Amino acid sequence: MHPASFSATIIAVEPAAVAAFYRTHFDLEETMNLGWFVSLRRADADWELCVWDSAHESVPPGIRPGSGVVLAFITDDATAAAKRLEEAGVPIVAPLVDEPWGQRHIYVHDPAGTVVDVVEFTTPDPAWLAANGLG
Repeated sequence: MHPASFSATIIAVEPAAVAAFYRTHFDLEETMNLGWFVSLRRADADWELCVWDSAHESVPPGIRPGSGVVLAFITDDATAAAKRLEEAGVPIVAPLVDEPWGQRHIYVHDPAGTVVDVVEFTTPDPAWLAANGLG
């Protein structure tokens, strides 16, 4: 299989609030809004993020809001992104941290409870690379 693009869907109790979160904090634009299903994307991206109302009849049994997903958004400045998210009162799952494998990131929750990882790639610690057989 060779997928042409990618789409992720968040199952949400309040799809409008979840869509607003991604429009506000990740500069996504609505491309479709059926009320129970919202499609969001950026003009310069070949992927989309969708939000599906958990109460809609088309949601398969066993799927529940916020279940087992982490969405990662790559940024050039995780520090600035973290500051904006914190100032906006977005629920923080784990504060901004620098990882030895070459990431600076913060974890937050969207209104559906989905974990969102805002990541900036940094220079890995040479000692960590060596200790893990990568240096």
